[in-house]
Amino acid sequence: MALAAAVLGSVLSLTAAAPPASAERGRAAQTLNWVALGDSYSANVMVPPWDAPADSDGCGRSGSNWEAMLKQDLNAAHPGWVNLTDVTCGGATVAQGVLGPQPADLLFGPPINGKEHGGWVTKAPQIDAVDANTDIVTVGIGGNDFGFGEILNNCLAIGAEQTLPVKYCKTYYESEEGQHWLNERWQILEDGLQATLADIHSRAPQAKVFLLGYPAIAPSVYGCSYGNFHQLGTVRLTNDAPYLNSLQQQLNQRIADTAGENQATYVDTYTSSEGHGVCATGSNRWMYGVFSNLVMPPGVDKPADPAQYQCPARELVPAGLPMGEACTFVHPNYYGALNQRNQAEAAFQAAGLTP
Repeated sequence: MALAAAVLGSVLSLTAAAPPASAERGRAAQTLNWVALGDSYSANVMVPPWDAPADSDGCGRSGSNWEAMLKQDLNAAHPGWVNLTDVTCGGATVAQGVLGPQPADLLFGPPINGKEHGGWVTKAPQIDAVDANTDIVTVGIGGNDFGFGEILNNCLAIGAEQTLPVKYCKTYYESEEGQHWLNERWQILEDGLQATLADIHSRAPQAKVFLLGYPAIAPSVYGCSYGNFHQLGTVRLTNDAPYLNSLQQQLNQRIADTAGENQATYVDTYTSSEGHGVCATGSNRWMYGVFSNLVMPPGVDKPADPAQYQCPARELVPAGLPMGEACTFVHPNYYGALNQRNQAEAAFQAAGLTP
């Protein structure tokens, strides 16, 4: 699946807030219309329970994604404070998901791959949910446009080669061919983010816009075990894991720069999640590895049928290597989604959008 998969040091860019747009239009301030756009990191596709439409619309959206948790918090403090329209979808890019339709072959459903799913239909552009009555727009997009999942897959494949001298995917992306590919993807990312924010401002000129970065995945230094698919699998740890981390920081930096250039607030989820990536343990681990055991939110039971969270790709793990129960592939778990919620809530508060 498209995965996804920073940042301005310890800075959380928060803009000073004018009165909520809804108040300016004379509506009750506690009725803020919030539209959530984004990819699998915003849909939190690996966080159970999966939202009821997931089986039918192919997006795999979690009923406990960070947007749902933040909505619950805000409305618990002040009933009816926000009205959330969540159109986030796993596999989304700017061109195919946010600004344009997302074809059925780019829909992957919930993390239920042990049996056939499908029958999904092309989804309308997420941006269609934004209009002049929208007060808040959150956007978590860019990882698929940049191709972070493709890079990670390439690093897994290169790292699995048992040849001498040892090969590194960092070396490939620093070659002429790899660097050319990266430059093209950086341009696609930047053009897409600029177009997304321009379209949002055109449709909802009074809305407060928040652009989310991506949480920490790979460590900047050692900490993983090579061949451990609960972590980074066959990604080489000496060069490639830190290199993936550096690419992610560049990705987040470009997202932050675009927000600053387009009257949007950048929400940093990377700094707070450092040390909580795929190599952490227990509740300190906020990120699933390539294959991990499911992390269940409080009060949520694991599905009784393993086919509801396992996938055939588990068979590709070489015998004898640590392998989790589920096919997850580097996405935030419940604790990661909780941190995303916390950072977004702080941004909302700084913008004067909390009760």
